Amino acid sequence: MIRQIEIPRNEFIDTLPDPGKVSGFVSPAEDYKQRRLHIAQRIVNDPINTFYFEADDDQMKYFGIRKGSIIVVDKSVKVRSGNIVVCCVDDEWLTRKLCVRNSGTFLCINDSMGACINITGKDITVFGSVTWTCSPHNI
Repeated sequence: MIRQIEIPRNEFIDTLPDPGKVSGFVSPAEDYKQRRLHIAQRIVNDPINTFYFEADDDQMKYFGIRKGSIIVVDKSVKVRSGNIVVCCVDDEWLTRKLCVRNSGTFLCINDSMGACINITGKDITVFGSVTWTCSPHNI
C-alpha cells in the first residue's frame, strides 16, 4: 500500500491555489488525475524511526552498497540474524550483515564467514536495520 504524502505547493509551478475548483464544479476527470510520486511513499514505512546515511566505502559491495549509496535505516524493524544493520563496534560505526551461527554472533561483509567480525560477548550498539539502499548509476 502506498501512503499519500502532502507535497507543499510550489508557487512557481502551481499558479492557482486550487486548480480543480476554478470553474466552480469538480471536473469529471478528477478521479483519473495522477498524483506526484514521492520516493518516501515507497521506501519509508515509519517516518519517525527512519534515518538516512551515505556509505563512505565499498566494503558492503557484495550486498549492493557502494560508496555514495544512500542507506535507509528503520529503527522500528526488529533486528535478527540475516539483517543488514548499522551498528557501533569499538567506537566505529559500521554497516554489516548480522549473522548468528551456533553460539556465536558475527558481523559480515559477504556470505563467507572468513570476512566476519566476531562480536560474541562484546557490547555493541545496533542503531537499526537497513531496509533500502539507493545507489547512483555513475559510480
